[in-house]
Amino acid sequence: MMIKSIHLKCTVMLLTLGLLSLCWITPSSDAATKYSNINNLTTQLEDKQSTKDKEERHSNLHKKMSKEELQAHKLKKMQKLATYFEIDTEGMSAKELRVAIEKAKNEQPEKWEMFKQQFRAKKLEEIREFAKSKGISIEGKTEQQLREELHKLKHSKTE
Repeated sequence: MMIKSIHLKCTVMLLTLGLLSLCWITPSSDAATKYSNINNLTTQLEDKQSTKDKEERHSNLHKKMSKEELQAHKLKKMQKLATYFEIDTEGMSAKELRVAIEKAKNEQPEKWEMFKQQFRAKKLEEIREFAKSKGISIEGKTEQQLREELHKLKHSKTE
């Protein structure tokens, strides 16, 4: 993954340098157009790479799950959402359920925001309990701070 990322960055740099050198030869209006085109191309390539990196990072979280287990896990999460939005799931496929949930989220944005707040609060409480069990002080710390301390603790034990 890292080699692909480096390769992509090198390609973008070479493309930029090549087009910039072309800009010196061409009239100024053409140069500006070519320069804006290369900036647009560079942005598109970097966005594509960052999306790919994000997908690869996320898939690493579920390495130990088979494809079927992962689909079952996602379906279970969607069913919890459907229950929260009071959607009848009887006889629905996963795709139909996903569409129904999206529709409910769009129709009831305040309920969706409330669900997200409850979910975050539940996760924070779980992280606080876990951090406390590992001997980390939890008073006045954000979720991110607790995650960082747990990460440091994990890596200090492996070294």
